[in-house]
Amino acid sequence: MEFASIREFKTHASELIRRKKPVLVFRGGRPAGIFIPWEDIDAEDEMRRAALRALAAKIAEERAGKGITEEEVLKDFAAFRKDRRGRQRGAVGADRGEGE
Repeated sequence: MEFASIREFKTHASELIRRKKPVLVFRGGRPAGIFIPWEDIDAEDEMRRAALRALAAKIAEERAGKGITEEEVLKDFAAFRKDRRGRQRGAVGADRGEGE
């Protein structure tokens, strides 16, 4: 995978396209878009990994800026899932009771 700023991508677009490699385009140091060659059937996995790395870095940056630890996020997510499961079970039980 190639990496380019928007300015680099605009200036060298035809060259980058001829290389037939995916290009992750950045604006101000942040991902702004992705160019995926039409013929490149192997780009999917590589693109997924690059997108996930960029997303994970952005989330870590935002967490750090807000002073939230990863452990706090995981604990909050676990509580949300537990609460959601409880609500789903209650809804199923209520449906059964109404039909009797």
